[in-house]
Amino acid sequence: MFDPVALNGLKLRNKIVLSPFIEYQAGSNGMVSEQIVHYYRTLAQEGVGLIIIESAYVTQQGKAHTSQLGINTERHMEGLTRLIGAIHDEGASVALRLAHSGARTSESIIREQPVGPSIINFGKDFTVSREFDEGDVEEIILFFVHAAERAEEAGADLIEINGSQLFLLDQCLSNRYNNRFDEYGGGIEQRMRLGEKIIKAIKSRVSPELPLSYLFSIHDKLEEGFSEIDLKAMIRVLSNAKVDIFHPVSVHVLNKFFEKEETLSEWVRKFTKKPLIAEGNIKSPQILKETIALNKVQLFALDRVLFSRPNWYGFLEKKFRPIL
Repeated sequence: MFDPVALNGLKLRNKIVLSPFIEYQAGSNGMVSEQIVHYYRTLAQEGVGLIIIESAYVTQQGKAHTSQLGINTERHMEGLTRLIGAIHDEGASVALRLAHSGARTSESIIREQPVGPSIINFGKDFTVSREFDEGDVEEIILFFVHAAERAEEAGADLIEINGSQLFLLDQCLSNRYNNRFDEYGGGIEQRMRLGEKIIKAIKSRVSPELPLSYLFSIHDKLEEGFSEIDLKAMIRVLSNAKVDIFHPVSVHVLNKFFEKEETLSEWVRKFTKKPLIAEGNIKSPQILKETIALNKVQLFALDRVLFSRPNWYGFLEKKFRPIL
């Protein structure tokens, strides 16, 4: 837990990850603010091994919030480089999470009609989307590729693709929001097609030494009939696309799935040998100990507890290093 670890070229001082939970701190143009730099530098001083920087939009079309961090233009590079450098100065490694909001935005923010896998209406605060076509797909892939290249240039140690939080790739996976029956809808392989193309394109353009993580969640899809067979197919698609690290998120890291006595991390481990990041309400040393005892996960993502309880990491190391 507290010793240095190397995973797929990613070298960390320990196995604790800071997952972003306070977002939308940038300026209206997506620029890095002094508030963001101070926030992440302070958390890096807590001693975590890896800090995941909040979702950055890869294109204006995919911007979810007026104060969301951006990585879609060269103008963002100076601030992102400074932010990553500040975290590195405190000894932590850095992952930059890339995102496209899809239909979960509004015309007032992006100045055009949002795109999604289907026509989607998220409610009064959002604009009804149009269904993306092949031309949109080609552009979206390039947006992600260029953002990944900027992340690498800015000094990121890991790139993470946001396939969760009801953003575009999560919308594609969901039967509720994706009702198309072409190559981007229907079975799991089709619903994962856009994400697969994005990952393959990124892997072909960035350094092979820069690992790629994929963030996803399935708890909101269980009512749609999402099964262990679907999870297996999803992991197979992502593995074949050369994802290096899987980052499954559940409401609680110890919740059981598919009416069996196994957590999401345990299920994912059945289908891949690649490193896993466990996340889901890890707010006490006891929960962390039980997650470690599963012996399925390489990294452990914490969020609010590192912010709300200063020196939590130091307390954990002092009290539990002999046990863990």
